Amino acid sequence: MAYYPIVQKNDRPVATLGHRLLPTFYMEDFSVLGFRVNDCGHAIRILDRHAFPLKRAGGSIEVEITRASQMHDLVQLLNGSGVECEIADIAEGIYQG
Repeated sequence: MAYYPIVQKNDRPVATLGHRLLPTFYMEDFSVLGFRVNDCGHAIRILDRHAFPLKRAGGSIEVEITRASQMHDLVQLLNGSGVECEIADIAEGIYQG
């Protein structure tokens, strides 16, 4: 089982990492897979109603995915409920300075 962050579209990448720490040394290929949505609050209410396990930590929220097919199911559920959702690299654009 793994937990994947749910983040608001257009939020800054570092802000979306929540409680996750960046590695001490990372290259441009560092990524964190998650779900990018246009309305986090609405997405969370929908997932909660449909029994997707959610974990809140450090000001962020993550959803538990136990099977690969659940990723597709989650995107379809949210898109079908009026929430724009995509699977994305939420760490995209982080620069080590």
